Formats: sequence, structure tokens, C-alpha cells
Amino acid sequence: MKVSYLAILGLSTVVLSACSFTPREQAEGDFEYTNVELRESLRPAAGKQLPTPSNRYEIPQVNVKGEVGKDVNVLSPVLVRATAAGSRPSENPDVTAVDFSELDGMENLPAFVWESLYDELAERNIEVRDEVAEQSLTTGWISENVLVTEDELEVTVERRFKVTMEVPDHRRIATLSVEMIDKKQSGPGAGMAPGGVSDSNAEAALLNGVINEIAIRQQEIFAEAEANAVVNVEPTFNADGMPAFQVDIGFDVAWPLTEEVLEALGFEVDDLNQSTGMYYVNYLRDAGFSLAFWDSRNDGKVDLPDGNYRINVTGDNNTSTITIFRGEEPLTAADIDRIYGPFAAEIRRQSAL
Repeated sequence: MKVSYLAILGLSTVVLSACSFTPREQAEGDFEYTNVELRESLRPAAGKQLPTPSNRYEIPQVNVKGEVGKDVNVLSPVLVRATAAGSRPSENPDVTAVDFSELDGMENLPAFVWESLYDELAERNIEVRDEVAEQSLTTGWISENVLVTEDELEVTVERRFKVTMEVPDHRRIATLSVEMIDKKQSGPGAGMAPGGVSDSNAEAALLNGVINEIAIRQQEIFAEAEANAVVNVEPTFNADGMPAFQVDIGFDVAWPLTEEVLEALGFEVDDLNQSTGMYYVNYLRDAGFSLAFWDSRNDGKVDLPDGNYRINVTGDNNTSTITIFRGEEPLTAADIDRIYGPFAAEIRRQSAL
């Protein structure tokens, strides 16, 4: 009976592959260096004498702690990722920690960080134990399944962590750290799962989850702040009882903003006087031919007659009004209502730029 050479080669390859399984956290090699011992001192030949000894090249004795050889965990370390705005990984390599700095919209940074921590643990169904609010807590068991040894034995590794938050008196910085405090193994490969890098990686993974949760919550705050930053515009009356637009921004912001709005709506500013809050403008709904024909601002966008207008901006630190005069007369309430749409839209658009 003839046996195919390719079949034998394929079978050999399968056997070799099965025998060469190495867990990804285990180093490969013969590890002969782990068995090297110091040689005996040189002995002089009969009638000879060794030169004066020197310790220049002497290798000091080392008390080895931890694993050696194939027991060394060669997994790449998981880095603490500062994905949240204002976050920075700790510079201390011996701890798994991150610093958070207060940003606009965070009225209480420590509470914000602690609530985000709780949200992340709840999302992952991780039990919370022994809590001291905004200071520390310990988690319940967090499980991870791994394969070990050439036999691919399954091990369930369970860890518990302590999360600590340190906050200075000014409360504008919060440091969150994670430390594994307990560990147990079960399953066919119990006792053979590596520690070291795997344990510190588990700490970093938990902390990174909290940082990502904070980043998500920050985006919600930023979006809300951006929405609130849009200027509110209402048709109303100024202090003299004349129809006008009211905006919820102070005069220092409303004054330059009004010029941008007027030009975008098709008004041409001929002159201005900030001390009186007055813009002197000309309005032309259809500019016709212009050397600046590409500029859409040459075409008016509000339903007003062509002609000269005065735009008066008045206000304090919080609120301003914009009153429009044609000649000596202010626009009527009906006029203000009619042009409210384009004016309000352009004020909001310019304020968001």
C-alpha cells in the first residue's frame, strides 16, 4: 500500500502544530540561560601563581523575585488611554491611575468622575462593595477566561479591585487609581494562569472603561453647552417702547455680532458709532451687476424697501436690543415680525461661528 508523501507531510505538520502550541503570554525558547551556574575559580598550575584578583568584572549575586524563563509573562502592557478631555495618565509607573482636570461645564468635578465610575460599573454589572463616597470602593469579582499550557486548559480568573479617588482641597483635579486586591483561579488549568502583566492589564482595562464613560458624558455636556450657547432672539420692544429684536447676550458681544449679521443679510455698512451703538447702513434687495457678483451678501435677504437705515444696538452685560430705523421712524411691530425669521436665523448662525 502506497502512502502519499504529501499526506505524510500534512499529517506531520498538524502534529507539529499541535505540539508547538504556546500561550500568547508565554515566552518561547529553550531557556537554557535559567540553568547557567557560575564556574569554579581558576586554579593555578603547579609552581605557578595567579595574578592579584580584581572584582572589576565580577557579577553580583541577585535575589530573583518573580517568574523566570517560560514563566515570564510576555504580554504587551495595556496602556492607560486618556480619551477623556482633560485627562492625563499618571507618570508613576508603579500605579494604574489617571488625573482629571476641571473643564467648562463641570461644576463639581469629583462628583462627575464618581458618577461616571458608577455608570461604568453598572453597565458591566460589576458589584460595588465597601464604598466611601467620592473616596474609595471595592468591586465584586470580575471574571476572565483564558487558555494555558500546551494542552490549552481553560482557566477562569476572577479578580477584585479597589478604586480610589484623591481630590485636593480646591477640587479642580481628581486622581482615579485602580489596584487589584484579590484573585482566584478555577477550572482545569487552575493555578497555571500567569499574573504580573495580566493583572496590571486588568487594572488598566477597568480604568480605561471609566475614562471612556467620562468621555461620553463630557460629549453630552459639550453638546448641551453648545446648544445653550446659541443666542436666543425674540421680537420685543426696547426701553423706549419701540419695536425691536432682543438677544440674550451683552452689548460687548452684540455690537460686533450685529455688523456680521447685517452684512450677511445684504446691508452695506456706510458708517458706525460704537459710543451711541449706531450703524448707518444702505439696503438693496437686488444688487444687480456687481464686480463682487460672487458674494451673496450683495443680495438682500429681508423683506424691506431699498434705502438707508440706522441700526441701534443697546444693552448691558446680559441682554441687548436691536432697533431698526428707516429715516427717523423705527420699524413697526408688523415689520419686525415679518423680518424676524431671517434676522433670528442669521444671528444664531453668526453666534455659532
